Amino acid sequence: MRIHTPLFILTLLAIGALAGAGLWIVNIDTDITRYLPRDDPAIADAGAIFQHHPLQGQMAIDLGVETPQPDLLVKTARHVESRLQDSGLFNQVGMEAIRELMPELLEHVVTHLPVLFDADELRSRVQPLLDAEHVQTRLTALQHQLLGLEAIGQAPFIARDPLALREIVLSRLSHMAPAREIDLYEGRPLSADGRHLLIVATPSEPGTDTAFATRLEGFLNTLTNEVATRTADDNPVTLTPMGAYRAALDNERIARRDVQKAIGLATLGIAVLLLFAFPRPVLGLFAFLPAAAGTAAAFFVLALVHDTISIMAIGFGGAVISITVDHGIAYLLFLDQNQTTYGKNASREIWAIGLVAALTSIGAFAALTLTGFPVLAQLGQFAALGIGFAFLFVHYVLPTIFPEMPPARQRNLPFRRLVDRMPVAGKKTALAALALAVGMLFFSKPTFDATLGRMNTVTPETGAAEALMNRVWGGGVFERIYVMATSDTSEALQHRSDAILALVQEDLTSKRLAGGFLPAMLFPGEMQRQRNFAAWRAFWTSERIAAAREALTQGAALGFATGAFDPFVTFLEASEPPPPTPIPQAFHAFMGIVEGADGTWMQFATLTPGTDHEPARFQERYGALAKIFDPVHFSETLGRLLFTTFIKMLAVVGISVALLIFFFFLDLKLTAITLSPLLFALVCTLGTLNLIGHPMDIPGLMLAIVVLGMGTDYAILLVRAHQRYGGIHDPGFERIRMAVIMAACSTLLGFGVLGLAEHQLLYSAGITSLLGIGYALIGSFALLPTLLAHHLDARRKTADLPTGGMDHRVLLHYSALEAYPRMFARFKLKKDILFSELGMLLDGGR
Repeated sequence: MRIHTPLFILTLLAIGALAGAGLWIVNIDTDITRYLPRDDPAIADAGAIFQHHPLQGQMAIDLGVETPQPDLLVKTARHVESRLQDSGLFNQVGMEAIRELMPELLEHVVTHLPVLFDADELRSRVQPLLDAEHVQTRLTALQHQLLGLEAIGQAPFIARDPLALREIVLSRLSHMAPAREIDLYEGRPLSADGRHLLIVATPSEPGTDTAFATRLEGFLNTLTNEVATRTADDNPVTLTPMGAYRAALDNERIARRDVQKAIGLATLGIAVLLLFAFPRPVLGLFAFLPAAAGTAAAFFVLALVHDTISIMAIGFGGAVISITVDHGIAYLLFLDQNQTTYGKNASREIWAIGLVAALTSIGAFAALTLTGFPVLAQLGQFAALGIGFAFLFVHYVLPTIFPEMPPARQRNLPFRRLVDRMPVAGKKTALAALALAVGMLFFSKPTFDATLGRMNTVTPETGAAEALMNRVWGGGVFERIYVMATSDTSEALQHRSDAILALVQEDLTSKRLAGGFLPAMLFPGEMQRQRNFAAWRAFWTSERIAAAREALTQGAALGFATGAFDPFVTFLEASEPPPPTPIPQAFHAFMGIVEGADGTWMQFATLTPGTDHEPARFQERYGALAKIFDPVHFSETLGRLLFTTFIKMLAVVGISVALLIFFFFLDLKLTAITLSPLLFALVCTLGTLNLIGHPMDIPGLMLAIVVLGMGTDYAILLVRAHQRYGGIHDPGFERIRMAVIMAACSTLLGFGVLGLAEHQLLYSAGITSLLGIGYALIGSFALLPTLLAHHLDARRKTADLPTGGMDHRVLLHYSALEAYPRMFARFKLKKDILFSELGMLLDGGR
């Protein structure tokens, strides 16, 4: 084996340098939701909320014990909070900041009672409190309360609000609590059974930053062991942290492990395959060189172009490129023979056979940029660039590395013998394949599953932690509706909050919502203030005021001073509302208000769907005022988008591939023959996915590209080989047939390993593509021999063959199948005849 060693070493160094440079500058992102299309309002709104929500990085820590022991939990919580604060990894720990705000909030509520109730709430919640018997009971309770220590500092509030209307207002904050059934024990959230205590903390950096997430995980693991050791002799306390950092780390680690395993096992399998297929075993391994060069070059270009690259694009795109070794295999099969061969001659053969196949694959993957899915666009760019660079490497670098190859020694090649013994499919096989496709057609309607849970894969430990949090502290994040209002100023934001609150109150009454909290419930804007005060004035008629005054005078018998409740009566008689109050800066974080870096004000609210919730109607009602993330509506919208995108991809890519093939062949019937294995593969794959109960998801969109792009190679290579070598028994055709089978085996190995992936997205990509490529291979070898033979016979019978001037066998071959060589041959023949006749005329003239 002759090899240009210096050039080979230089090539390896260049590939390593490109890969290293790409890894140095790349920023890999594991958050798939950042790469969803933003054209649809529901998708765009969800992306904005995911990006800006202030609680997205918040972390919760559950302290749990087997038997109720609140004091132990509080003692442990103090230690944990101290360790969190000292770590430097958190901006805020615990609820101390919120507790410090409560006196100021309570003062605000009591001062602004006349503008904090709407008409419905006054009738349903306040009017029952005016019953004389209820007032007497309330005053008696106040008397007992004032005798205890818990009444210290409460006298001013009691005088202005003896009926405890403030408690009705403050109860609205309950929707912000992590669970509906909790107790506050020494100022900390304690579960109703007394076995769990909750600590909340805000990390200093986003949890999706995997470098920071790794540091955070290490610290929390140490803290978990420390807590377990401190309480081991007593009732042991388990520490369970939960936050975005866990999902980010799990996704990256699982995806990285799956990708490494897929590439490693696929490479090993392909290497073994190559060793048993080439007379020179080592030479076969060089089929990896173009794929490695293509992957490294494409990765470097992609890292230069994009600020961040999705892990899915890297994983699946890398797998696609690493297994596109068909052109390298074909080149080496022509080079490794029992006679002296030359690199340029082998390149010339593969260029003629494989150019249109390479262009089709590149075009099909490049068409992913038309889907509107950023993650698929990145994947398509990566694969298209990689395949293009690999093809150029085969034809411009390999011939210089292997300029000449001496004859190979005879060697037992079991894989080649197995391929040689494979029978050629006949009419019965073609009819059986057609029957299979017709049967699968009844099951081939694509169904999509667009739930966000399918986009992330976490470890069992993270899943158990999430289940514990949901069970103890409330429903999951995807069981609520998230609303984000934006404005240029805080005043305009408060006004918009009023408008949203009006809709929320209607939906609460009609049970379209079960609960929710907006800052306007405590800090109404001018519009809501005027509306509420008008309702207050209408409710407190002179008769109700007199009745309330009379009922409160009974307090004198219980020891209350005369006129003790006059401040409250003054509220009832007020003719002007309390002065407007902007939301204090200290309350912004508590109320979900954030000022963006560009000066935009954002307000976030969380709502709970009711029994009569209608997602589409909700989006329509609130869409003009705020951005909405409704998980149900989001999944439905994304599912519809996946379906329409799939259909659009089939149309655009399918038409593009068909036109490219037609312009190459200039023959409608031959174009249809070439496309027949692709239609077979598409129908059978969709049918099989439905039969095995695997719905299509975002990776399923790649089915069209995989089948139309990669699967096309097999059909085109076999048809072009049939054209160039005149039939299936020519040694040149047999080498291309061997190359197709070896490339298909390598592809099936690559995607087969992805089908074993733990990450849901990579598994789905693997199983979908495995079926698509497998059926494309079956269709190529089951349908093409019969169809090509029939087409060749028909063309030979109808061919209009001129005589003389060219070898009759070659002219018959070109006339039967190849469009452009046929045109050239006819032109050459006519030119020869013309010059011959011209010569005869000149001779006759002499």
